[in-house]
Amino acid sequence: MNWGRAAHAGRAIDTHSARRIWRKGFTLLEVMIAVAFIGIAMLALLSLHQSNLDAVIRSQDLTKASMLAQQLMSTAEASRFPPPGWTRGDFSRDYPGEYPNFRWEREVEVIPQFPDMCQVSVIIRYGHNFGRTFKVVEFMHNPTPPPMPGQDINTPSAGADDAQPDAAQ
Repeated sequence: MNWGRAAHAGRAIDTHSARRIWRKGFTLLEVMIAVAFIGIAMLALLSLHQSNLDAVIRSQDLTKASMLAQQLMSTAEASRFPPPGWTRGDFSRDYPGEYPNFRWEREVEVIPQFPDMCQVSVIIRYGHNFGRTFKVVEFMHNPTPPPMPGQDINTPSAGADDAQPDAAQ
């Protein structure tokens, strides 16, 4: 065995094994490309998360609008036959501070072909600059219908209860 060569071989750097060690790591370019891909993926996930939050907020506002519209419609139903006309307002009196971005409108129209019926429309406006709307429409029957055209108010209508005394007698 050649001792000089062995001693020298122990101190010498084998270029083949050095290349092998160098190839086990990543180059700066590979790391930068990987970070760029991760960044793009994170941006996509953040965008998706933001759109999910927007959808949740929109659905919560729509749920509130439908609840408030039903409450206003129930109030109209409780009055049995609301007077015709148009009214509007907000919810600050009934719910102080709870629904600042919600406004309501209610329109009651008598149907000309059916004078004992009316159409009640409740519109809730909400969102940024009140740009979104939710509308509920209901038809209501008058429990005490007005007299038919051409019918005298003092004449009892057909089918009226005969057991009641006449006011003129």
